[in-house]
Amino acid sequence: MGLSLSSTTQRRALSLVPAILVLIVGALAYERARSVVADVQEVERSHAIIETADALLIRAVDAETGQRAYLMTGDEGFLEPYHGAHGDIEQSLDSLRQLVREDVPERARLDTIRTVVAERFAMLDTGIAKLREGDLRGAVSHQRLASGKQKMDQLRTLVAALHSREKQILSLRHAAEQRSVRSATLVVGAAAIVALFLSGLINLAFSAAIRERDSANVDLNAVNEDLERQSQQLEMQAVEMESQAAELEATSEDLRSTNEELNRTNRGAQLLSDASRVLASTLDYEMTLEAVARLAVGEIADWCAVELADVDGRVRQVVVSHKDQAKIRWAKELNKRYPPDYSGPSGVGHVIRTGQPEMYSEITDDMLVAAARDSDHLEIMRELQIKSALIVPMTARGRTLGALTLVSTEKGRHYGETDKTLAMELATRAGIAIDNAQLYRSALAASEAKSAFLAIMSHELRTPLNAIIGYQSLLKEGIDGSLNELQLAQLGRIRASADHLLGMIDEVLTFSRVDAGKEIVRRDEVQLRPIVGEAIAMVTPLAEAKGLAVRDETTDVRLFTDGRKVRQILLNLLSNAIKFTDTGEIVLRSRVNSESVAVSITDPGIGVEAENVEKIFDPFWQVEQRSTRRVGGTGLGLSVSRSLARLLGGDVSVESVVEKGSTFTLTLPVRRVPD
Repeated sequence: MGLSLSSTTQRRALSLVPAILVLIVGALAYERARSVVADVQEVERSHAIIETADALLIRAVDAETGQRAYLMTGDEGFLEPYHGAHGDIEQSLDSLRQLVREDVPERARLDTIRTVVAERFAMLDTGIAKLREGDLRGAVSHQRLASGKQKMDQLRTLVAALHSREKQILSLRHAAEQRSVRSATLVVGAAAIVALFLSGLINLAFSAAIRERDSANVDLNAVNEDLERQSQQLEMQAVEMESQAAELEATSEDLRSTNEELNRTNRGAQLLSDASRVLASTLDYEMTLEAVARLAVGEIADWCAVELADVDGRVRQVVVSHKDQAKIRWAKELNKRYPPDYSGPSGVGHVIRTGQPEMYSEITDDMLVAAARDSDHLEIMRELQIKSALIVPMTARGRTLGALTLVSTEKGRHYGETDKTLAMELATRAGIAIDNAQLYRSALAASEAKSAFLAIMSHELRTPLNAIIGYQSLLKEGIDGSLNELQLAQLGRIRASADHLLGMIDEVLTFSRVDAGKEIVRRDEVQLRPIVGEAIAMVTPLAEAKGLAVRDETTDVRLFTDGRKVRQILLNLLSNAIKFTDTGEIVLRSRVNSESVAVSITDPGIGVEAENVEKIFDPFWQVEQRSTRRVGGTGLGLSVSRSLARLLGGDVSVESVVEKGSTFTLTLPVRRVPD
């Protein structure tokens, strides 16, 4: 090291180097931190846009659901969510406009959403007005419902586009944030290391500079000698590498030819992999079939068509694909002009009926003549220059759902057994995707029918029950004359039975809303202890009737949640504990940490067998499965409680020992109350 330490000024200058580096590190860290904070703020804004757009769509669906329920029942009570949706949606639109700020495309999309919402509410208002005028047919006409569905589909599409745009922005911002953090870490770390290294180096230089200078000269001489020896070795190695390069060139040529052969073999596997990914991406099978057909075109075919068989056996073409969009339009027009004969002894219809593939390795002119409808049709088919064709069935669970047709033209291949195997595998995967989509649609339809049935039946049961309760109250008050003690006791049993049945109906309605994904969460700042107290007060008469005590050992905590749903969960759990306990005391306790609060309800009741611990949360499952069980109920209380808890971001769990009792625990997140 050629450092000169004779000058005091030089030593002082060197001592300032670490301090300067520390200042540079601090400045870099500050600048990088500002960049990261800005990225985080933009990410939070995108999340707010997505959440607000979801809330808008949910309220629009609530309004439509309330209006439909009113049209079906005529009950004005079902219009509550419809009336409340107006203000909520306007508030959501105003919030979105503030969030998108100067983003012109997003503001234009919001204007379109506002227009669509206004048009949809106008349609809903017209339907309500017609029903109030007594025009039921006009209120629920097919044209009106179809127009309303079109508007809702348009609204969902606009919200989905807004989602997509913000998710893309989120992805870019996350990447920018990660790059900023990594860059800041690397820059600061590197600068710090350099500072430390230079500080140590300067200190060492001050103490041993002269000694190291002499030693360095000796080492440099040795290095020079070593470099001379290495130079000679490198010259010899260069000569040897020239001969090896010639050998590598010959080997490379062999590898190129081998690689081309492997590529041809692997393309089929890649096609199946891509097709599986596309088919699994959505349950809209007609859209995925178009994507699969596009994958096939260019890889194994020049034309690809898909025909599906309807439930009544009719065959329809749903997809035709080619690289040239103009040819696709021309093919569809040709299909209208010359509709296929699916009843023939060969072709698509025959493949669908028999489930057996048909392969035409070479299409001759005689075959075209035999298939032509007239001279114009023959001329068109000759112009296509079809050389080979494959028709394979799309099957799933033993049923043939349709057929996949592959066509090779003048520049294509002549199909063989390998192509047929590949096409069969592709068609089978497509058939499974179609079957899954159809099963899913059937399940959705069944679920909607079930929810509608439960809602209608529950509503119809409420009306006579309310009348029974009203008449019971009149009789008890002696409106039609005084009653003796026995008659009053019998009226009390009537009221208890009616209240029990109303509770069961409420459980069924809540289960129906949760199961259909229509239960609405209204979060607000609440205190835990008042909610616990309300639930205990409601079950105290039941507990006293059985000689049971209920003890509250919970502590208070502030939550931001739906207080009514928390009370309903606690009421269900307390009622369940009282129902299955004959003697003793039921105790409520709570545990609070920085993340959550857990409210436990412990009873000395009959308990639950280990194999049934999770089953008790299944809908309609009863602890006592016998027809002569001691307690009644719908079997929905625990299922509804767990569903509501999870809807609030928490859960319900249980620990139980047979004949010793059970502890049910409601866990809820402790979140910061918004300012």
